Amino acid sequence: MNIQISVIIWTVICFILLVIILHNLLFKPVLEVIDKRKRRIELAALKKAEEERLLAEIEQKKHDCQAECLARQKESVKAEIEKIHADSKKAVEEAKNNRLTEVERYREKSEKEHEEIVSSVSESAKEIAAAFAEKIISQ
Repeated sequence: MNIQISVIIWTVICFILLVIILHNLLFKPVLEVIDKRKRRIELAALKKAEEERLLAEIEQKKHDCQAECLARQKESVKAEIEKIHADSKKAVEEAKNNRLTEVERYREKSEKEHEEIVSSVSESAKEIAAAFAEKIISQ
């Protein structure tokens, strides 16, 4: 086994040429594809983070709007209840006053009827007393 310098030199030259050719034709394109893919992944991660932030912001605004709407509805219902309560108090007072007025009218009417009846009975009693006195006197 002899070591031949020319074979070693040609082997090294071929190896260097192979490495240069592979570097230009294989390694560079593969590395570029890997870099592009890495950049797309990073961009997608950034977009995802931004979308998640926007989604969280939208959810917070939605929650705030729902809370505000609920508060407004509560205020509206409370105002409506107070109005109904005031109206019912007013209606009860009016009914009470009407009832008192009606009772007073019936009382006045019954007092008048009572006076008329007492007056009528009084006149009848006088007539009966006069007729009885006449009858007793005539006997």
